[in-house]
Amino acid sequence: MKGHLSEHPLPELIHEISDARLSGALRLAHERVRGVVYFDAGQVVAALTNLRAYRLVELLRRNHASAAARLDELLTEGMADEEAGAALVRAGVLDAAGLSKWRERQSAEVLRLLLRRAEGEWEFDARVRLAGDARPLPDTPQLLIEAARLLPPAAAAQRMSDADDLLSPLADASGVTNGGVQLLPTEAFVLSRVNGPTRVSELVAVSGLPEAETLGTAYALALGGLLSRERWPRALAAEAARAAAPPRAAEPRPAPAEPERAPEPPAEPAPQTAEVAGDDPRTLIEELFERARKATHYEVLGVPRSVKTDELKRVYYALARRLHPDRFRRDTDEPIRQQIDAAFAKVTQAHEVLKDARARAAYDMKLPPPGGEGAPRAAADAPASPAVSKESAQLAHAEDVFQQGMAALQKNHAAVARRLFGEAALLVPKQARYRAYYGRALAGDKNSRRQAEAELQAAISLDAKNPAYRVMLAELYQENGLRRRAEGELERALQLDPAHAAARRLLNQLRGK
Repeated sequence: MKGHLSEHPLPELIHEISDARLSGALRLAHERVRGVVYFDAGQVVAALTNLRAYRLVELLRRNHASAAARLDELLTEGMADEEAGAALVRAGVLDAAGLSKWRERQSAEVLRLLLRRAEGEWEFDARVRLAGDARPLPDTPQLLIEAARLLPPAAAAQRMSDADDLLSPLADASGVTNGGVQLLPTEAFVLSRVNGPTRVSELVAVSGLPEAETLGTAYALALGGLLSRERWPRALAAEAARAAAPPRAAEPRPAPAEPERAPEPPAEPAPQTAEVAGDDPRTLIEELFERARKATHYEVLGVPRSVKTDELKRVYYALARRLHPDRFRRDTDEPIRQQIDAAFAKVTQAHEVLKDARARAAYDMKLPPPGGEGAPRAAADAPASPAVSKESAQLAHAEDVFQQGMAALQKNHAAVARRLFGEAALLVPKQARYRAYYGRALAGDKNSRRQAEAELQAAISLDAKNPAYRVMLAELYQENGLRRRAEGELERALQLDPAHAAARRLLNQLRGK
């Protein structure tokens, strides 16, 4: 059975093979790059590629598992992984258990690489078996979830677009999470909404999150084996019926599908297009923030009001490839990543509203008419100047986002509230209330407390007469063990409002009264 990854992505193929408990080899090819994923009764047991950087010896060298000179002494150029592993065991550099661990790590790195590729051909052969020890790769569920997270929200949502598809909790889902799978707060929240068989449309309704976010999250959970999905696209139905056929001879572990002395393939291309790969991350982040400050959805996406649905989709996908937050994970710290998430959420929201005809029509009704269009109005009904209209629209949108954050906070959805407060603060940075609540939300994460302090101090600078903001800052200082700073902020709060109960209570607590 064979096909194209553009129609059946690798994460879904792996899930289908696992669900059907098939054994065999899933071969992948794109230009001169080859890969193969081996399965035993539905479990991934190995993943290999012909890229030199992912061979066992290179993995050992990169991680300083042994001195480079010792490796060069034992291993020769072009030595296959199986032969290299045997040589290292014979020389006492590794024992059998250690070699198995390094092979497991090698497979995880290769699988992570292959899962990022959206182009190429695949072919599954259920008769092939891997020679030697075949132990399940424990990181597979986590890697599948990570692969889904890397997709642009709209692309992930498209894979879960059947509103009548049925999702169900798995009885053994706790075994997946207990096995080391780390869920994001939004993923854990969406998972908690599925208490029994639930239609996709029902999950969207009860989650309270944007539709694309809910669908993309459900897609990730289903891929990772935490939710059962009734209507997975099937590519291997015929192969499942042939699974009982006599297996072919076992295959060795060396890199697949390339002769041993074949020319080295070109370096692994970045998953983005050449245009994307050449962009400076700082420039892209600044562009994303600038878009997020725009007043209307059309301005956020950079499209005219007359834009057609197909063009809107093309523009959004192009922006997602260039500006998706996952592109900047390695180049930014946690506070900046949260601002990036909030900014990109506005891009996604703009697309979600404008792609739906009803939502777009309702949204357009709230906007002032485009300049020069429509009948002239009476002086009393004349719209505000474009600058005033734009500013008013942005202020109104920021307040709406902030109120959504307050609602999320009341429901104990801290991660959602943090994202919404961050978006409001980004839209109107001179609104003290937005900065204060964003800082307070950031304070709940120990990795972003420095940014939380900066946001709270900014709120105090903008509104120095509000004692509540000083209490919030004092609470942060108390949490960080900075008692004197906390007392100082509380004393200043009480100077502003001697009857402020929260300030008095916390100050007495700090002083042991």
